[in-house]
Amino acid sequence: MSAPAPEAPRPTAVRDLPTDTAPLPRPPRGFSEVALGQTMIVLGLVAVWAFAYLFLFSGFQQGHAQHRLYAQLRTELALGEAPAGAPIAVGAPVALLSVPDAEVYDLVVVEGTTPAVLQQGPGHQEGSVLPGQAGVSVLMGRALSFGGPFKDVPQLRVGEPIEVTTVQGTFRYEVSGVRRKGDPVPPALTDGQGRLTLVTAVGEGHLAGLGPSRSVYVDATLQGDAQPAGAVAAIDPNGAPFAHDAGFTTLAVLVLALEVLVVAVLVVAWARHRWTPLAAWVAGVPVVLAALWLVSSAASRLLPNLV
Repeated sequence: MSAPAPEAPRPTAVRDLPTDTAPLPRPPRGFSEVALGQTMIVLGLVAVWAFAYLFLFSGFQQGHAQHRLYAQLRTELALGEAPAGAPIAVGAPVALLSVPDAEVYDLVVVEGTTPAVLQQGPGHQEGSVLPGQAGVSVLMGRALSFGGPFKDVPQLRVGEPIEVTTVQGTFRYEVSGVRRKGDPVPPALTDGQGRLTLVTAVGEGHLAGLGPSRSVYVDATLQGDAQPAGAVAAIDPNGAPFAHDAGFTTLAVLVLALEVLVVAVLVVAWARHRWTPLAAWVAGVPVVLAALWLVSSAASRLLPNLV
């Protein structure tokens, strides 16, 4: 019996077919999932803008206000027309402040200490005398937003100088102490003495710089003779430390600003369908940013005035 003959090798068939590299189809997302995703994106953008406005852009706003106020005060000082006592219009410039050891140089002090007024710079508290006069003069400044002009004031040490210029002259003070709310207040002044108190906010813990929560007071004693005290305005309760402005005017401005922002966004969305996307963005983004800036400025008045 003979052995079976070996089979001949079969040729390998190669199929040259196109490969489907398309991604696998995803299941359609429901309305709630889409809405949640878009909401999270919007909230994230709002949070980023809020931090950018408070830490960066608000400083530009304060700098612009200071430039205008400095020109006005310089003219009034040269003409002898700057105020020396009440009545003083809220927001009017009253003095120039320099605190070299706190990186404060020729900042214009305005009348009033409400949140809206302190957006322009340090404010003179109504109910106290003007700097350089006999008695206690109180100046408040923000620690975080709108340039944080008083952010380094709590680090001042005894003996460091403070200089203030008003229509009555230039006055030099020396720091006599730093205290927190609840600490003993300095002794009462005798006739002819002057004291300057700088008020701002400090934080506590690891995130102290992000959330000032306690008021701090830096007292300074006038060196030399004080000028006679001028008329003093009534104390404004809306200008107390950590006061916030939730009055009708602020809320009305905020609502109006939000309406302008919504209309601006809708107009940009409409323009993207009518024009090219580039033209819509070029024309619409400045309008949206201006409306967003107005909303942020009004909303910041709801925050405490020293933050």
